[in-house]
Amino acid sequence: MTGALLALALAGTPALLQQEWEAPYGEQGESGKHLFLTAWGGEAFDTSGNGRTSGTFGGEVAWAFDQLDVGVAGYGYNGLSPARAWTPVGMLRLTMRTGVEATFGLGLGAGELKGWEAWFQVALGVRIPLGPLFLGGELSFERYYLLGLRAGLGLAF
Repeated sequence: MTGALLALALAGTPALLQQEWEAPYGEQGESGKHLFLTAWGGEAFDTSGNGRTSGTFGGEVAWAFDQLDVGVAGYGYNGLSPARAWTPVGMLRLTMRTGVEATFGLGLGAGELKGWEAWFQVALGVRIPLGPLFLGGELSFERYYLLGLRAGLGLAF
């Protein structure tokens, strides 16, 4: 049964990819600049060997240029630090779009674990445009030992 569903999904994929969607990154005036609002949620896996995971949620506001988005992101990590229930993290993010679907992001900011400490993020992602909305997904490496897996729902205007 699963194989039949997978075959059906794969058979419909070329038609879906050929379908013309209204590009959410469409021209806004002559400059082509636009704004992204994204809500993120997912899980961060501790790769230092203790097997801990942390639920994450957050949001991002980004201004998009031709192939580069410059944004500010804020996240909350549940149970990351034994000293506090939620760990807030804020960072400046640069996201390069290599086509409509693929993204590569770099983030630099700070998180409050035992006081405010430097935080970095390197992320590979995907965006699937659905008119003015888009679905996103990211796999990120953060803070020397966290592997993040997030899904997002966004709005481009």
